[in-house]
Formats: sequence, C-alpha cells, structure tokens
Amino acid sequence: MSEKKGLVQEFKDFIATGDLMSVAVAFIMGLAIKAVIDSFVKDIFTGAIGLFVKCTAILDPATGKPSGKQDCSGLAGKAYKTLLWGNFVNQLFTFVLTAFVVFMLVKTYKKITKRELAQDGPSDNDLLQGILAELKANK
Repeated sequence: MSEKKGLVQEFKDFIATGDLMSVAVAFIMGLAIKAVIDSFVKDIFTGAIGLFVKCTAILDPATGKPSGKQDCSGLAGKAYKTLLWGNFVNQLFTFVLTAFVVFMLVKTYKKITKRELAQDGPSDNDLLQGILAELKANK
C-alpha cells in the first residue's frame, strides 16, 4: 500500500482512533450540563433573588425590553417569588440518566474496539520479542 492515503481511508482511521467518540461524549455531556445550569439559574437562583426583591422592572410590550419604569407593589414579581425546585430536580435526573447512557455506550465501544484491535495485529509480547531478536541480531 502506498504512503498516500485516500480521503476515505483517512476518515476510517480517524473514526477508529476514538477521537470522534471523545468529541461526541464531550458534546453530549456539555449540552446536558448546560441544561442543568440553565435550570439552576432560572428556577432556583432567580427565584431566590425574587424572594428578597420587592420591585420589578416593567417591560415594554412592543420591544420586550425594560421601559425604565418599576412596579414596587410586589404583584408583578410574584412569578419569581417561588423556587421551582421540581424543574431543577428533573434536569438533574435527566443529566444523571444521560451520563449513565453515555457511560454505557463508551464502555460498549471500548469493549468492541479492544476485540477488533486484538484480532488485527500482534500482541505487545510478540512485538517486544521481535524487537529483542532484532537487537540481538544487530550486535
């Protein structure tokens, strides 16, 4: 086989190295942890701040941006005066479940690739014996 590899062969080698699996795991786990952090900020942190804040900014209905006015009656901020811990616990549960599924996929992937690699080439012992024999021959 020549030194130049085709695009398809390079792609097969890239997939076989496990780099793609590492990137996929990082991407999936990143999205899962982002959902947990977003839920914490929205459902717990903002709710906790709302328990102490009496005034809320009034949004302009046309633009959705703060109009510069405030409602200090306490009625406008009641939606943020509760801790939505159920949503946060749900996101935590989803994260743990996602992490477990990804763990099982990686474990299965490693098991499959170890078998294929062991069948494809010589063992480490065979390689070391070959190196030793070559060193003895070159003395």
